Amino acid sequence: MNISKKAENLIKEYAVCNYCLGRQFSNLGTGTTNYERGSTIKSYLTMEISQSKSDDNINILQQLSRSSSKMAKSLLLKWGITPEDTVICPICENKLKNINELTEIILAKFDDYELNTFLIGTILPKEWFERERKLKEGFDLLQTEYLKQEFNRLIGKEICKQKTLDTDFKNPEIIAEINPLTLTVNPRIASLYIFGRYNKYIRTIPQTRWPCYSCKGKGCEKCKFTGKQYQESVEELIGFETIKTAMSEKVVLHGSGREDIDALMLGSGRPFVLEVVKPRIRTIDLKELERKSNAYTEGKVRVSGYRWSSKKELVYLKMHAQHAVKRYRALIKFDQNISQVHLKKIESFFRDRKIEQRTPMRVKHRRADLIREKMVYSIRCILKKEDEMEVVISCDGGCYVKELISGDDGRTLPNISSIAENVGFCKELDVLEIEERIYKEI
Repeated sequence: MNISKKAENLIKEYAVCNYCLGRQFSNLGTGTTNYERGSTIKSYLTMEISQSKSDDNINILQQLSRSSSKMAKSLLLKWGITPEDTVICPICENKLKNINELTEIILAKFDDYELNTFLIGTILPKEWFERERKLKEGFDLLQTEYLKQEFNRLIGKEICKQKTLDTDFKNPEIIAEINPLTLTVNPRIASLYIFGRYNKYIRTIPQTRWPCYSCKGKGCEKCKFTGKQYQESVEELIGFETIKTAMSEKVVLHGSGREDIDALMLGSGRPFVLEVVKPRIRTIDLKELERKSNAYTEGKVRVSGYRWSSKKELVYLKMHAQHAVKRYRALIKFDQNISQVHLKKIESFFRDRKIEQRTPMRVKHRRADLIREKMVYSIRCILKKEDEMEVVISCDGGCYVKELISGDDGRTLPNISSIAENVGFCKELDVLEIEERIYKEI
């Protein structure tokens, strides 16, 4: 079936607008728009019909008249027939006529952000997609551009005319989600990602914001209406200057593992990716940001090695945290005195030793009760007092060091207490080093 016959059959049943008629043949020919293509098809059909004043042709002309064809209306009037009133397009419901209005709304939203790239995303009801599917199948239309694509393309083209922005289909800095039915726009801002390392020098702050146990973050008398169990965190301290500089909504710290609240993070620091959520400013001097952050967190936390990162590196960092080798310093207090014999026995036993750790009692309420296998690569011991010793432990990431020391009532086996034949507990814990794992973009 040729194009004119397909278009005629479609017009007989649907009084479609120029946009929607042209979209059904959008892949045929270039150098024009779907609106112009639809208008041309209607004009061609009108010219063909003009040669014969039959009832069938009058019905087609009335359909064309209802779809706002001026040429068809003029021909009907010439034949002495009153044209029928224009109706709303049954496919797009005339929403494609709102392109300019939607563009202005989007541009007003864009003015709030520093941007170089964008993408348009159109939200339509499911029944609209079904309607188009039936139309395509019912009239054997093989060169169709869907309505969603038309919205995205037309608005994107208008924005590029008015703004020095580029369309980016893979990693846009902003996605403007439009709803043509309600003429609303939801801007989805891509996060910024900053890689760095942090050191923690005090034993009273958690890695991330910790909601109050009593009110679950809502705010109550117990937490002085802050909603927080601890008033500071590494995340909040690091994020303070970043939020100000980027004018962002918040930051989220994604660390390569985490240390206990009462543990220090020493050495070259813990790798992390800082996610900057909904930034209004994207051009940031990371060295200056690092300097400001360290001035603000002085004595508590220090950051280093700031560079731009990505969501892929964030995922890599989280996935490989359990496989990174980590080194800890622990001060152990025993119930009874210990000797150099015990120290040597511990050092000898924990040489490339596999251990099994059932989820510790202290974290069982928030983690799955599982048995995890971990490697302890080495333990070096120094006697500090008759009943205290300092150990440097090299082990897998995710190893519960406090439980490696105490045994946690048999939930970690073997453990230092069992080998020393003496009950010990961790008095102090510091993270000395975390193995560097280089992320490579594939």
